Amino acid sequence: MKIQDEKDVDKLVKALKNGAPTAFDELFSIYGNRLYGFVFGYLKMKEEAEEIVQEVFLTVWRTRKNLKPELSFKAYLFKIAYHQILEHFERTTKQQEYKHHIIDEAVDFTNDVDERLNYQMLLDKVETVINQLPPRQKEILIKKKKEGLSLKEIARQLKISPKTVENHLSEALKNIKKELGIENISAILLFILN
Repeated sequence: MKIQDEKDVDKLVKALKNGAPTAFDELFSIYGNRLYGFVFGYLKMKEEAEEIVQEVFLTVWRTRKNLKPELSFKAYLFKIAYHQILEHFERTTKQQEYKHHIIDEAVDFTNDVDERLNYQMLLDKVETVINQLPPRQKEILIKKKKEGLSLKEIARQLKISPKTVENHLSEALKNIKKELGIENISAILLFILN
């Protein structure tokens, strides 16, 4: 649809506010590609950019009753997209941080080892090992290391005792150390098996 002026968009926004799916479809066809270009410009990743565009429009649909047709719909869309991009970067950073933290707990490096280590390979291996943990151990490990929750917060969320949380976390770290030890990545790692 070719927009002649902002009045056309305002009408569509008003229709969307009243729950018209066709207005939603038309607004998506108008702004979808532009929004994708904007997001892709930041992320440089096709799938992630598509997911964020979908999430932006899902947010618009879920909050359609709160739309303000008198305000710029385009600015509203791009503001949501920008916040989604920031959240994406924050999540990515946290994911890397929690893997680094687990490696710090599981691996002891000598200076010689440190120089020769392919760190990214180790990060990938840690992620594989985490994905192979029993579901409860994996869930608790992620809540603790990735989301930064305390043992008490995890216990409250999962409706189990803090001691049980601590036991699962301890077992998860033992399993990670054991798996990394078995793999003995290129014989260049020294492992602490507490």
